[in-house]
Amino acid sequence: MKTTGSFLLLSVCVCLLAACVSGPFQEKGFKVLVLTERGGQHEGFTAAGLKWLEEKSEELNFGFTEINSTEPVDEAFLSDYQLIIQLDYPPYGWTEAAQRAFRSYIDEGLGGWIGFHHASLLGEFDGYPMWQWFSDFLGGIRFDNYIASLADGTVYVEDTKHPVMEGVNPSFLIPDDEFYTFDKNPRPRVQVLANVDESSYRPGSEIRMGDHPVVWVNPSKKARNVYFLPGHSPKLFESEDFKRMFSNAIQWASSGSREQVAAEVYPADYARAPRFKALVYYTTRAEKAHVDFAEQGLEFFRRLNYGEGFVLEATTDLSAYPYEKLKAYDIVVMLNASPTSAEEREAFRRYMEQGGGWMGFHAAAYNDRHTNWPWFVDFLGGGVFYCNNWPPQPVKIRSDQADHPITRNLPPSFIAPESEWYQWKPSPRENKDVEVLLSLAEENYPLGIKDVVFSGDVPVVWTNTKYRMIYLNMGHGDDEFTDATQKLLFVNAFRWVLSTNKKGDPFQPGGGISVEE
Repeated sequence: MKTTGSFLLLSVCVCLLAACVSGPFQEKGFKVLVLTERGGQHEGFTAAGLKWLEEKSEELNFGFTEINSTEPVDEAFLSDYQLIIQLDYPPYGWTEAAQRAFRSYIDEGLGGWIGFHHASLLGEFDGYPMWQWFSDFLGGIRFDNYIASLADGTVYVEDTKHPVMEGVNPSFLIPDDEFYTFDKNPRPRVQVLANVDESSYRPGSEIRMGDHPVVWVNPSKKARNVYFLPGHSPKLFESEDFKRMFSNAIQWASSGSREQVAAEVYPADYARAPRFKALVYYTTRAEKAHVDFAEQGLEFFRRLNYGEGFVLEATTDLSAYPYEKLKAYDIVVMLNASPTSAEEREAFRRYMEQGGGWMGFHAAAYNDRHTNWPWFVDFLGGGVFYCNNWPPQPVKIRSDQADHPITRNLPPSFIAPESEWYQWKPSPRENKDVEVLLSLAEENYPLGIKDVVFSGDVPVVWTNTKYRMIYLNMGHGDDEFTDATQKLLFVNAFRWVLSTNKKGDPFQPGGGISVEE
């Protein structure tokens, strides 16, 4: 009787487990856990996804187990799997044990993760509170809205070097999707791989985010991870680009930790930087719009220094920094002014010619026939201020160098907050040593009302490759730090200047930056 009872008890346990664990699991090269939400409006996508996984598992040599409840999930359960695929399963209703296990799995790099669509339904749903850790994992977002009537949309790949995007067309169509929007853009806290052009929605929709990432990874986590916002329609599995991304993601996310992919794909960019010194120069004796920008710029750089990641100093008196003192700084940021006295100019010239770093905004590069500083004109690429629009206006910015470290995680174009945009004669682009990264799009013309820029080349971000420098035309008024894409541009530019020497070559890990004679 004991044997029979034990056998019956075991049978009941197996049956109960089978109610939430099923699928074609086999002993293969690696094991995948697929978490699904069955039934409802996403059933078509989920069923198509499971069928595709069955076929793909033979090619990629993996076995998978499907579960549609987190009841069996704990640390021991997850330890069997090299990859978790969250196939439209929401981030709420998880057991406490499952939450702890999944958090450890991601934070400690115990395996990889791929999430689709419904995995970003973050908020208070079905009586459950929002899982804050999961929100942070996906970029600090909260679900806001969606296109209930569904729409087709054109997706553009931003990071062509990432393994998930290997062999994927530069742009492709996502059919019949809801294109979730969020309360904030995840871009500042994640690495965006692709975005959707909201103007391409068919039928059109007023539900938009502006800059709208749709595929991203969170490189701050040890686990390799990728989130795909698409995941509503089974038609996705008719798209070769979608299937290629999914296949790439399986191979990449299951094969190692975040540190490994960083070293393999972006070796120079992911090198740990030594502690460095930054000097921010600004003036309060300028027009109010330029002072407003400088005040917000100071706060922006102070926030970058949270945790005292680097030594940050600010000054309104550049005369207090002769060359012997200035050379101790790895970068000088000029927010709204440039050197004026002969002594200040000579110190800055020596600093830059001996490998110093410079990041200048807007008025910091202003020069005309009264400036009388030929070296500075050459330093900026030979251009002299010619005209500007008035009043300040937002504009469409286009990328000239999609693969440059400063721009490769930016969209091909974006709308920059209102500013006063300088045009230069001759255009810096005509200088063989200048590399233009971003420009005003031609669609902006005529630009202005009182003062009008009617046409012509207007670079807005460029570097003179003879120096370790970057110039950004933005910097007028108090709206310049309101846009996530533009703030990301500023962070990229700051970091890039610090990660290059005066010849533009990346430093090797641990190399540091030298400004010696």
